[in-house]
Amino acid sequence: MEEVIDSSFFSEDLEEKSSVDVKKTGFENSFNERQVGSITMAIEPVSSRASLDVALEMFEQQPDLTAVPIEKDDAVIGVVERDVIEKNKASGFKLFASKTCGDYVKECPFTLNCADFIETVAAKVNDTAINVEIKHVIVLLNNRSFYGIMSIAKMNSKLEELRAQDMEKAAAIQQNMLKKNADAKKFPFDVCIYNKMANSVGGDYYIAKELCEGRYLIGCFDVSGKNVSAALLTVTLGSIFSMMCLQDSSKLSAAKLVVMLDNFLQEIVPVGNFITGALCFVDSKARAIDVYNCGHTNVFAYLKDEGGKGRVATLTPSFPPFGMGAVAQTIMEDKKGAYRMPIKPSLQINMYSDGFTDMQNDDGERYDEPRTKAFFGELFKTDVYSAEKTIEKTVKDWVGKALLPDDITVMNVRF
Repeated sequence: MEEVIDSSFFSEDLEEKSSVDVKKTGFENSFNERQVGSITMAIEPVSSRASLDVALEMFEQQPDLTAVPIEKDDAVIGVVERDVIEKNKASGFKLFASKTCGDYVKECPFTLNCADFIETVAAKVNDTAINVEIKHVIVLLNNRSFYGIMSIAKMNSKLEELRAQDMEKAAAIQQNMLKKNADAKKFPFDVCIYNKMANSVGGDYYIAKELCEGRYLIGCFDVSGKNVSAALLTVTLGSIFSMMCLQDSSKLSAAKLVVMLDNFLQEIVPVGNFITGALCFVDSKARAIDVYNCGHTNVFAYLKDEGGKGRVATLTPSFPPFGMGAVAQTIMEDKKGAYRMPIKPSLQINMYSDGFTDMQNDDGERYDEPRTKAFFGELFKTDVYSAEKTIEKTVKDWVGKALLPDDITVMNVRF
């Protein structure tokens, strides 16, 4: 069958068009979306001596036009803004035909270059907009010839759009990193992980990795701070563990790993920040578990007794948080070690970030520590297949329509 392209299949209405008469400059595709030139309206300037009727006619014919550039002595000095004209009309101010565009010009105290980056100039532009009440800025090409005008409102809208795009990409990177750090399907025990960030990106981090044959690391971390700054430190953690898994870790003891992590983070984490963490090292050959709680929330270990009931051990923080360079000193001077326990059937170890205890309901009531401990007692009775759903339902039922004040991570390890 011969293919025939019928133009009736296409509609010009689908293409978004502006009613602004923008001149062709030849530079339309020369700027990326982060540069000022990409949002600049290339409009022919009007002489300051021209009748105000010229600007009025342009506004009437071009509904989307917000300002007209005005030139004097072959240089663009500012703009006549639609808002000013319409405000004067509404107040009954008489716009005489004899008035010139120069009588209503709003001069710009500085100019921008097409190649300037929006994120770089935004603060300066907004500060000036507040101080001298301008809504448009003159834009030059190569800091020489006039190119067009930029709406400050459009700049802020574009800036918000760019930041939203960046946050979306950052969130995708963080979630992808976390998923790759939690491949526990081939473990000889079960690991259930629940994570919910309060914002697009957050400061909670978790890992479930095989360090070497028969040795496993399950960890839950909470970075001080929120949003992007905290997320950057979680990426640092991810990088450390990724490199560790590429190296021979068979001779690396749990104590050495914890000290090494603290020393490395001390060089990275800014002064005043820290990272809490609960790390569970599982040695399936030695049938033993070491738990290091470094300034983190309590770790709860549950085990059935001879009567079939659950017994619980609360593993409180025994080491300082990471990033302070004090873990090795605590081990040497205070002679503290990890919580060590044998691997037994029915043993469960629960780790969580403080976002779980801090979550609030619609009345502003915190979930708090007693409810958290009771929750893990109930979780101990569930089967492994319903653990994640149980955690998720608990969070949803408690939070309701309230906002999360912090990221939530819950890890349930079952033997």
